[in-house]
Amino acid sequence: MGTQAVILAALVAVVGMPHGGLDHRVGRATLRAAAGRYWAFPFAVGYVAVMAAVLAGWVWLPLPTVAGFVFLSAVHFGVADDEPRTPGGSALAIIHGGMVVWVPVLFQPAEFTRLLTWVVPGDRWPEDILFDPSLRAGLWVALGTVIARAVVSPPATAVRVAGFAVLFAVAPPLIGFAVYFCGWHSVVELLRLARQANSDDPAAGLGRVLVAAWPLSAVAVLLAVIGWGVASAAGPLAPGIVQTVFVGLSVVAVPHMLLHLIAARRDVNPFAAEDPL
Repeated sequence: MGTQAVILAALVAVVGMPHGGLDHRVGRATLRAAAGRYWAFPFAVGYVAVMAAVLAGWVWLPLPTVAGFVFLSAVHFGVADDEPRTPGGSALAIIHGGMVVWVPVLFQPAEFTRLLTWVVPGDRWPEDILFDPSLRAGLWVALGTVIARAVVSPPATAVRVAGFAVLFAVAPPLIGFAVYFCGWHSVVELLRLARQANSDDPAAGLGRVLVAAWPLSAVAVLLAVIGWGVASAAGPLAPGIVQTVFVGLSVVAVPHMLLHLIAARRDVNPFAAEDPL
């Protein structure tokens, strides 16, 4: 488990962080029309306030924070994967986006419970909750819904959905999450940003994305290293890394996901403005 935790942390730092390192550009493109040249102030205040609220939630309300983070992640992943948009498919997209969590819960409840007791202190985590018959019945319904949707999807989509379902069911949850988040979601988002940066030459666009993203990505990684030092000071390596990855990831991911949900509705391009940042 320690090796899995290290692999996850490294992949999130190298591959996962850069696609969120352009949030300042997304914020500018989203707020410029309303706030003009003063867009940075509401963006920074709002972003930091959400980060602080998430961190406070982990300290004082860990269970609602876990639930909220999982739901928002399912929305974010589902919306990102549902391209082009499926008419009337919002609820199905959310179910699909949450597969990375609920499929391991369905097939590996004991292993997933162990991970959650690392992230959330054991005395505040009801360890039998993932074995609840009502919850498991709902997850079987969700699995049936995903299968039914895959059957009527284009072949490439059906193969991808089926492949991830099998991966999440049989692979260790940390590995399944690393493959999905770093090997699919982050890569797809980076390529989308690359096309926005330079539609004629996506390779050059990707270079522009990485150059623009590295400062915030480096700050996020530095904060994660500090957080890992704090979390692991009083305990074993693997739990400290897992707690750092998921708590730290949620702190930066929640404002990122909220911002991108707003930006997606407005169809903004973070590279549309000519003035550099």
